Amino acid sequence: MKAFCVLLAVAVCLLEVNADWCSHSCTKTRRKSIRCGWYGWSRCTRYESYQGTCRSYCRNGGWSTFVESERSSCSATCGSGTQTRVLKRTCTNPTPYNHGAQCRGQSYKTEIVSCNERPCPINGGWSDWSDYEEYDECTALCGGGEVDEYRERSCTNPNPAYGGDECVGATIENRTIECNTQKCGDNCPKNQVKYFTHPEINARYYQCDNEVAKRKDCGDNTIWNQEKHTCIHENIPAAAPPAESICDGRITVADDQDCTKFYMCAFGSRTGQSIQCAPGLAYHSTYQTCVHRAQAPNC
Repeated sequence: MKAFCVLLAVAVCLLEVNADWCSHSCTKTRRKSIRCGWYGWSRCTRYESYQGTCRSYCRNGGWSTFVESERSSCSATCGSGTQTRVLKRTCTNPTPYNHGAQCRGQSYKTEIVSCNERPCPINGGWSDWSDYEEYDECTALCGGGEVDEYRERSCTNPNPAYGGDECVGATIENRTIECNTQKCGDNCPKNQVKYFTHPEINARYYQCDNEVAKRKDCGDNTIWNQEKHTCIHENIPAAAPPAESICDGRITVADDQDCTKFYMCAFGSRTGQSIQCAPGLAYHSTYQTCVHRAQAPNC
């Protein structure tokens, strides 16, 4: 009997620790004494039910932790989009017991979160074309030749990144244009063959052909010999031009009276009549060619 009482006391104690007192509507029974019998000389007891308020041990409900239940699709496939997710909870921590109060508040909530934050692919784009540059000099000194030119661009505007596509197309563009179209005059008479030394490259020379001073190249390991009018091996020295020559190894020389004109040189001497530069151009003594007038010194 004592053991039963101890266990009952422990149970009641635990119930008091983990529960509250709750008031709630309940049906009660009460005893009522009334007169009864003949002429009400006797008294009887009657029991009747009524609605009253009861108090008992109870447990109020508590919310569980929010758990994601659904999520929308991301607003972007890359570059950081947003999506909505729904979180739900239940009134089971603990569950209401014996008329305990239900949980207050919403059982769900929504949140806006980031998604697909990886960078988007960047496709490459072409830069602007560079200015044209020559592969080599003009094929003629005068009378009209051609020159091969090229220009470049790069796939850097922008650079391809994060798996983006490379640029489509060529990085180099070539063209051939006319050059040195001014007439040679008496320096290259019609139906006559003449030769001129190249002013800078000793393995090159110019040959007059039908009024055009065409550029020519010597073979491997040979240089031009103006005296012999032929290409010779490098170990054979070429004849030097006369020291008193005003051309002094040049292919052209300026006109002393007119900065827009120049003379051709042949065999170390100025030859023929002066040659007029194209309109708006003037002769540049250092470059030995016609340039824009503003770039020509002393003109």
